[in-house]
Amino acid sequence: MTDLQDFDHAPHVQPGFREAFQTWADFRAHVASAARYPEFDDTRGLQQVLMADLASRVTTGDNHQWLLIGSLALPARVPNDAEWPDDLKVPDTGGLQPAYVVPRSAFDLDLCAHDVTHPDPDRAADLYRSEVMAAIDRVAGPEVYAGDGHGIGLGGLVRYSKGDLRVFPNGQVMGIITAHPIDPRYGPGSLRGVDDPISIEIDVKTPAKVAVTGGPDVSQRPITAFDVPGIKPYQPSLNPIVNQLADKAVLLTGPPSDPRNGTTGAWHRYKDVYDAYFMLKTCRIDADAMREAVEGNWNFKRMNMEAVPRPYRFFGQDAFRSEPEIPWRDGLEAIRSGSPQLRSYPSYETMRDTIGGFMDSLPSAPERSTWVPGRGWALEGAAQAFPRQPAAVIDPDAAAAIRLASKGRKAAQQEAHRYTADTERGTPPPRQPELRERDGGPER
Repeated sequence: MTDLQDFDHAPHVQPGFREAFQTWADFRAHVASAARYPEFDDTRGLQQVLMADLASRVTTGDNHQWLLIGSLALPARVPNDAEWPDDLKVPDTGGLQPAYVVPRSAFDLDLCAHDVTHPDPDRAADLYRSEVMAAIDRVAGPEVYAGDGHGIGLGGLVRYSKGDLRVFPNGQVMGIITAHPIDPRYGPGSLRGVDDPISIEIDVKTPAKVAVTGGPDVSQRPITAFDVPGIKPYQPSLNPIVNQLADKAVLLTGPPSDPRNGTTGAWHRYKDVYDAYFMLKTCRIDADAMREAVEGNWNFKRMNMEAVPRPYRFFGQDAFRSEPEIPWRDGLEAIRSGSPQLRSYPSYETMRDTIGGFMDSLPSAPERSTWVPGRGWALEGAAQAFPRQPAAVIDPDAAAAIRLASKGRKAAQQEAHRYTADTERGTPPPRQPELRERDGGPER
């Protein structure tokens, strides 16, 4: 009888994998034994392993420069020597490192073939669409199985199939790839399902949407939280952290737009607040590259903006002009309620002020300085962090009302410029967006 592992020739799957896991049930048991915590359960662990397996297949077999983007990359950005912040502590999770447990769960596989470009936009779109679809077709078969072994993955334990993929005019490809757990002991002509199918949403963005300031980042650790015997760890190139953080910081200040459903009303990208806060608390960030990434961010044009507001503010964080007031606190709590690991994150106000303090301090951060979690801006090789003015945390609405009653426009503006971020001590400056914006709108 032919074993389906004979149809899987992926180089990251080694012979020891099937020696360790003869069946899907054996593999599921291994995942369940490692991912057995409310903050990181077997559903999350299984999805992570399958996305790593699928990504390894899509990004090998051609000579393109593939980048992993999105929240799946967050754990791989954290340096191995990082000192873990006190306000992102989670309960004991055995041998799982917090860099894997604490980030928002990733259930989408976001990739970019960054070198597939052409000066002519129309030809670039056609070329990108062709190359991306070829990569997906190479690893995922049609929904109706043809009996030829096409799509066999994970050492013969699953078959990948592609549903209706949405191809955008610019060449971007989005859709669902489904992993069907199967019994590997039967030949390719008679696949037998052994568990519920697992859907993976894949989004392959075009290079025009994925800036690479200073070159790709290197994974600091594998994507998966635990070892799988016989699987070579997936450590891909990443889009630079400055670009991922810039995307989130910029998008949080403009009107919301969901590429799946179009522009919406009182809704926003709440998930980006958690992701941005995680990066600021765990990763080092180059000031010069970050400034360049923000200034050149492609989202400004789409949002009809020239720059982020100064003082920095989320879109709709208060009633202002024609902006709908966004229920930021409720939206963040809704995400938190369904993700146990996010309960370790601080309040909406603290995360908002941390992100805002960082963005307000960025223009004045010294050249060649680095954001160091727990210290702030530090010059390369310097022992001391770049000095920042401390301030107390106060309720922003109460502060705005008091200042509106007691200060004129000029005094308020002088005060807003006098403070720089002190986010790492938990005492961000009392920024005053209400004063600035009601006096004529945010600075550009």
